[in-house]
Amino acid sequence: MKRLQAKPRFVPAGRVLDPLVIGGRPMARPVTGAVPDAIGKRPDSELDGADLPELSVRAASVRGEANRRDGAPRRDAMGLWQIDGSRLLACAAGGLADAELSHVGAAEACASARRNLLGLLRHAEDGAPVEDFFAAVTRDLAERAERTGVPAAALRTTLLAAIIDTAEHRVHVARIGDGTASLLREGHWSPVLPAGDGARTPDALPGDGPSGTAMADLLRGDMLLLCTGGLARPMGEEEVSEQVSAWWSQPSMPSLPEFFWQLSFRDESHEDDRTAVCAWRR
Repeated sequence: MKRLQAKPRFVPAGRVLDPLVIGGRPMARPVTGAVPDAIGKRPDSELDGADLPELSVRAASVRGEANRRDGAPRRDAMGLWQIDGSRLLACAAGGLADAELSHVGAAEACASARRNLLGLLRHAEDGAPVEDFFAAVTRDLAERAERTGVPAAALRTTLLAAIIDTAEHRVHVARIGDGTASLLREGHWSPVLPAGDGARTPDALPGDGPSGTAMADLLRGDMLLLCTGGLARPMGEEEVSEQVSAWWSQPSMPSLPEFFWQLSFRDESHEDDRTAVCAWRR
């Protein structure tokens, strides 16, 4: 007797929730304009992550609403690499709006941080000057500018780089610019690196601006946030800070799509690109 095969069940397409509006509602609806016609443009967004034995990582870089409307490229960039069995390298870079190819500079800075990893490791392990690491990144940016045929200033970008040690449960952070690093512990934020001064143009590469470094221990239950100014500035608002804290204090880590949705929240005063790398110690 011939067996009847069950018909396959199809799930109808569902609507993904719009990004959450925090604070005042933006006047304009979110609109994606023309595809950017720019040298070395990056995709609209990037998403990455990992679940390691005692650490979960989520990373995303999202084009801001202003750049989407204007058809401008995402100026932020990010990088996440496994160095060895117990250490990660995480980078977040934010190109300056007045630099013609800052989106190229931000991506190059992250790639250069990986190429010049030894300099950052020497700083973290032996206390070598972190300026040696940033000088190497500056050289790479200058070489990229020469190959592209533009002044080095056209590639100006901030850079935040961190080595996360999952065996020692420790993070070493170095930056030039307005990127920030914070710990979320028992629902409360504490700075690893202080927030930049939003009232002035941030220091940037290529150049010899002052650098900042810090080290922090990751306790069980802690969450480390590394981000560009596009998230750090709205986080200065209590309502935004409390909502982000509520999201990222949950016992379970967000999935990659959920993390992307969270980072895409809308705020009438902040439409810049946003990049964040979050690491939860379990």
